[in-house]
Amino acid sequence: MMGKLSERRIGGLLAAGLLLGGLALGLFFSPGEGYAFPEPLETTDVGTTDLSGQAIVADETFLSDKDNPTGRTNFRDKTLTVDESFTSNLPLVVLDTGEQEPRRNSYYDHDRGYYVPLDIDPYAYGTFSLLDRENGVNRLSDVPVLTSSVKLRVRGNSSGNYDKRQYLLRFTDENGGRQRQELLGMGADSDWILNVSFIDKSLLRNYLAYTAAGEIMPYVPDTCFCEVVWRRGDHYEYEGVYLLMEMISVGKNRVDLPQFAENSANLPFLIRRDRYNLTGTILNNYAAREKLLPGFLDVKWPDKEVLSETSVQRITAQIDRFEEALFAGEFEDFIRYRDLIDMDSFVDYFLLNEFFLNYDAGFNSTYLYADYDGRLTMGPIWDFDQAMDNNETQNANLSTTAFHSAPWFRQMLRDPEFTRLLIQRYGELRRSILSDEAIGSFVDATIEGLGSAVDRDWARWGYFYLEGGYLKEETPGQPDRNTRTYVGEVEKLKTTLSAHGAWMDERLDSLYQFSDPGAPEPRPETGKERPWGSLGAVVFVTAFFVSISLIQRLERGD
Repeated sequence: MMGKLSERRIGGLLAAGLLLGGLALGLFFSPGEGYAFPEPLETTDVGTTDLSGQAIVADETFLSDKDNPTGRTNFRDKTLTVDESFTSNLPLVVLDTGEQEPRRNSYYDHDRGYYVPLDIDPYAYGTFSLLDRENGVNRLSDVPVLTSSVKLRVRGNSSGNYDKRQYLLRFTDENGGRQRQELLGMGADSDWILNVSFIDKSLLRNYLAYTAAGEIMPYVPDTCFCEVVWRRGDHYEYEGVYLLMEMISVGKNRVDLPQFAENSANLPFLIRRDRYNLTGTILNNYAAREKLLPGFLDVKWPDKEVLSETSVQRITAQIDRFEEALFAGEFEDFIRYRDLIDMDSFVDYFLLNEFFLNYDAGFNSTYLYADYDGRLTMGPIWDFDQAMDNNETQNANLSTTAFHSAPWFRQMLRDPEFTRLLIQRYGELRRSILSDEAIGSFVDATIEGLGSAVDRDWARWGYFYLEGGYLKEETPGQPDRNTRTYVGEVEKLKTTLSAHGAWMDERLDSLYQFSDPGAPEPRPETGKERPWGSLGAVVFVTAFFVSISLIQRLERGD
């Protein structure tokens, strides 16, 4: 992962390293005893391009709206030009759309209160090239390992307003139809995302959250760091560090649901809770009809063309049964919700979003799916760019929970058994994947792998961070929210997670305050943990970093 920053790309070597490391280290460590991480290795990005001399600096004349942090600058008119001698320690993505520029496909209508589709074709059409040499040093003059036709548009709601844009990529064949492509060892598909929010100056938030969650929950999107360059005729323009990543969709390499069949006893589906979608299949579910919860449930799969009105009614009825139980007055009727869901997925979804302080989750960008077994399952997780105290207008409170107010979960906390499972599971994760040691070592290793790409991205976009004050004022006693350097931002991220994790260590049982007065006492602890809980996570975390060390040494010829 360190040279390429993608787990799957290591292949058999990493698998063998994980197995051997896990078997060896698992004999010596038990939950709670701590970990032994390898010392960080020296960076291997020798000879990569230095753009510090071209760094874009803040310019008051380019501020479009000083009172509105979202999209308040228009620095896209400024560019960093590079030539074919440009080198990177990361895979290189080269986009060439001629004179076409990708655009947004919707705008926010303040009168209606939701995004409205634009009557335009937002896509720019052109070529996608991927450069990825085995030695880990890529040059624009290299022969691409993949060249494909592509169309791309700007994606994101608030993030779509920023100068550093995120893009949806759709690979196409010679006839303009979808063409599946496998990228950087991730499963083949036609739709991909180039992601890293303008406001995440650490470049790490989504990557950290997705990697941690990928060891805890299924179907978490795979990601790989890269650098993006636009080809503009006879020259190139540097765009920055991005995560090339999977979308959340249904398919063999995404959310792997069975084939949809209307005559099945239980219908498989994928749903998203978010803002109103004018073009979506919006459910008229119980909580929406009774105005009990915010947001809207939109069926993302199956597609509109496949869904009959009868199928929509059946999916709605399944959500109704769950929500009617959650809002039932009598406790005996309320706990029927347990039989309608995959409880483990709700527990893990709550804890991951709470630990990483993802205040948007539960309300927006929240996914839920069902298989033929009929149980509702939370996930995959999504969108952490404003998490970890990085929301523009809402300060993170490190000494309380926030996810207790999220739709559905506030009702589930009426059940003290759900709270007991949260506390038990958090103990497992905190001793392993979510420990300060694991988080800190993973962040340090990732930064080492990014190498000088961090400096190049800051040369392109750092003016926004240095302009100052784009986040709401700090909370007394908490880390400075408006950091001025990359090192400062990384330290803030670590400190924020450590402080919130420490509070959760001591006070997660405060969630019992939401228990139903008529609920029985939670059953006593048995000491039994999930088979792949603490010890499995210890094995993974330790062996993972040992394997990284081995692979780096092999790549460097040590």
